[in-house]
Amino acid sequence: ESLDIRIDNGPSYQLLQGKVDKIRIAGRGISPIEGLRFAVAELETDPIDLEFGSLRNGEVVLDEALQGAVHLVLTEEDVNAFLLSPFVQDRLSQITIDGLAPAQARERARYKIVNPEIDFIEGDRIKVSVLLEDLVQGGGLFVEAETGVSIVSGDRIVLDTPTVTADGQPVPPQLFVPVLDGLTEQLSLQQLEAQGLTARVLNLDMAADSLDLAMWVRVDPSVTSDVATTEPLESGIVE
Repeated sequence: ESLDIRIDNGPSYQLLQGKVDKIRIAGRGISPIEGLRFAVAELETDPIDLEFGSLRNGEVVLDEALQGAVHLVLTEEDVNAFLLSPFVQDRLSQITIDGLAPAQARERARYKIVNPEIDFIEGDRIKVSVLLEDLVQGGGLFVEAETGVSIVSGDRIVLDTPTVTADGQPVPPQLFVPVLDGLTEQLSLQQLEAQGLTARVLNLDMAADSLDLAMWVRVDPSVTSDVATTEPLESGIVE
């Protein structure tokens, strides 16, 4: 919806060599993938060094790792719209949970997640509600889960004092703790490192209707060398 970009640089010849001191990007209403909107998306980089030979061919390839700080704000409304998108619905159907006993795994497979909804609660707490549609007997089970959210070592989400109810009745912890542990493992930022991306959460704040997130990110040069285009851009001019 709006995007401002500022490039800070020293001598002009440095830019022609693919070197930039700092780039600052400030966006409002940014959609990086279909269906997901960020109310605020800001990036401030450390010095950038691009491989000059590739740059002449219109390819953006990092000569050195790219590092920077990212600030994101997500509203409750935008998150819930994204949860209903085909992108998320497809991935929800593919969720697997490690550590379940065979009987528990069969029980999990009989339910389909329908109408997921998130409610941000001030004080870094979150409530998730879903309808579990019974694929065997029909009908459904309305499930609500509420938990505190904290970050450990910048890369792992910890769920504090979670509670779960099913149709208004408390669910024993032994039934849902393995599920939450499996979900926490899948959300670990360490999984990105195998792809050449390192991310650490610097700050996480939840208000009554939004989530405010600050992160440090590092992109290894291998990421851009793997995806570099083989065709030059139509124009080498950057404004």
